[in-house]
Amino acid sequence: MVPVAILDEAGVERPAVLVQAVTLRVSGAKPVRLRGRLLAEGRSHAAGGVAWHEVALWQLDGSQEVAVALRTRHAEASAADVHRAELFPELAEALDWLEGFDPLDLDVDLDASDRRLSAVEVALRAAALRARAEAVTRAWRGLLGEVLYALDAERPA
Repeated sequence: MVPVAILDEAGVERPAVLVQAVTLRVSGAKPVRLRGRLLAEGRSHAAGGVAWHEVALWQLDGSQEVAVALRTRHAEASAADVHRAELFPELAEALDWLEGFDPLDLDVDLDASDRRLSAVEVALRAAALRARAEAVTRAWRGLLGEVLYALDAERPA
């Protein structure tokens, strides 16, 4: 199960209705600054994973607009994190974007044109890459399911 909670910087659970100033990082671009309330957040980190994701959804103060902050992290220290921030007119569009997001951003340690590699070694490396991709995808789908559940649980019946 992927933990999804609303936490403050000290890791203490806090009310979801708090409006605050937020700065969302964007790789290679200026940060996005906004005022809003945190709707849900979570991360897909699993022990031994090669990559994982952190997501936060913010509803802008006085608006139906929703900002999505998405961070892709890599286990390798040499790989830089990738930060994305997207703004949507309403929550449904933000959720559609998250559902369509491709979580695979993996380094491929395989050069199939390298004549020194045997066909067996190429097949083994390809299978290992597929296994890593499936693990990242499973973790992402688990995170997305938990975030969707947390958002749905907040709605009155």
